[in-house]
Order: sequence, then structure tokens, then C-alpha cells
Amino acid sequence: MLHHRAFGRDLDTLVVAVIDNRRPILSLMRAMLAAIGAGRIETYESPVEAVDSMARSVPDVVIAGAAMQPLTGAQLVRAMRRADMGPLALAPAMIMSVRAKPALVQEALRAGAHQVLVLPTTASTLYRRLAWLIQDDRPFELRGEHYVVAGMEERLSLSIQCPVYPTEPSPLLALGPDEDGAHTLDIARKARVAPH
Repeated sequence: MLHHRAFGRDLDTLVVAVIDNRRPILSLMRAMLAAIGAGRIETYESPVEAVDSMARSVPDVVIAGAAMQPLTGAQLVRAMRRADMGPLALAPAMIMSVRAKPALVQEALRAGAHQVLVLPTTASTLYRRLAWLIQDDRPFELRGEHYVVAGMEERLSLSIQCPVYPTEPSPLLALGPDEDGAHTLDIARKARVAPH
């Protein structure tokens, strides 16, 4: 089984790479990761430079912004997951976004991300997410030319959006209505995304 690079490791031994075009987000994430005791923290403003640098010096965990340019977070993860990327293909990835819409969550998880982190976040939430990730024992599997988290596509295929009109609150429903006013099933819960 091909487990991710951080599996079973201690947080203080991990090299965490954070990629985002926005300097304030990089500074905030660096401060939170330092506060929770992450080992070494590397930051990159350019996703293209990040992929090149990470291929040479592979981090243990990658946290990437969803809406970067010229590569989105999902595109960056997809590039990392190519079979010819060597050890970088097995680095667990988390996509961070202020808008975790179902389409973004599906795109990120299908690209090979393990989680989607909703911003703004706190250091304690980030710690819980990383602690969960370190214990995530789902292996990678090679599909075509890319590695994916085993079973993710099957889980996502079960998450078909359909309008649900609740008569009482349910933990399976999203917190609020979509743009069209209908509630949709929580894709992240079905795809085994860590709780907040």
C-alpha cells in the first residue's frame, strides 16, 4: 500500500509547504503552523515555482489556495499527483478556500487532495485537520498517469446533488442554501473529509 508521506508521523517532524498568491494568507498560515508546532514551514507565492521547488525538496504536507493563478489549487495538486513526480506524488494535500462550494470540493478531491480547509480558520482547527491527516490511512492508487486517494471517486460518485427540502435540521445537510435556494447533501461528509 502506498500511504502518504506524513502518515503516522509527528507534527513537529513535518515539512509543510503553503502555496497561495496572497501574502497575508501565507503569513497567517505560517504563524498558525508555527503556533501549533509544525516542523519546518515553506511558503510560495507562485504555484508554478512551488511545483518545481517541491519536486527537488519534497515537503511532507502541502496546503494550497484554491483560487491561485496561473494554476488553481486543484491544478497544482493534479500536477503533483503525476506518476513521474516521484515522492512529491505521495505528499498529502489540503486545499484552502473561503468558499467551499460542492463543485470546488469535488474538483479538489478528484484532483487528489485529502481535504478542503475552509477559511477563515483558527490554529486549533488547523491542528485538528493536520492531526486527522497524519492518521488518514487511505492509500494512494494509480489511475492512468495520476495517483488518487483510494476510493475517493467512488465516494464522490455517491454524492449527487439533489434538492432537499428539510422539515427539521439534519446533520447531513449543508449549513445553508445554495444560490438557487435549495439545500444540497454535504459532499465533504460523504467523501470522508475531516470535521472542522
